[in-house]
Amino acid sequence: MTGRRLGLAIGIAVLVLFAVFWIGATIWFFGDENPDRLEDREWVASAEARCAEAKDEMDRLPQARDAVDMADRAGQIETSTAVLATMAADLAASSPEGDDGELVALWLESWEVYLGDRLAHADALRAGEDRQFRVTVDPERGDGVDALLDAFAGRNRMPSCGDPLDIG
Repeated sequence: MTGRRLGLAIGIAVLVLFAVFWIGATIWFFGDENPDRLEDREWVASAEARCAEAKDEMDRLPQARDAVDMADRAGQIETSTAVLATMAADLAASSPEGDDGELVALWLESWEVYLGDRLAHADALRAGEDRQFRVTVDPERGDGVDALLDAFAGRNRMPSCGDPLDIG
């Protein structure tokens, strides 16, 4: 083997080992031991089904791009927010016990803030303020409440339970 081929083989071996290390570390670190992961997987499945139902209901509502003016857009936001509020109330009513229940309660608190942000945006539109939708930022994490919703939903494999992205 020439020096060039030997160097190439060593380089490839190092890259493969590096990739295997990081894949293994990621699986170990972000596996099922994540502190935000709920143990009650039946509740998770039920919550995902309820969120998917709400998402389907919202998909049947008029879209923002179809609004004729800001007041119409505000009404659309209020209608879709009511769907999300009912969903959140249903999730709260079925919340699991123990540590899982505490995690769900924190997540639902984020939903409450997010729903309030949506209604504040609708109020601004009704007042004639055509502005970008703004969400509350968690001062401890520095993330918007929408990111917190998405992160928890993602960690628990509940894709329909994150930010519906309907306001834009």
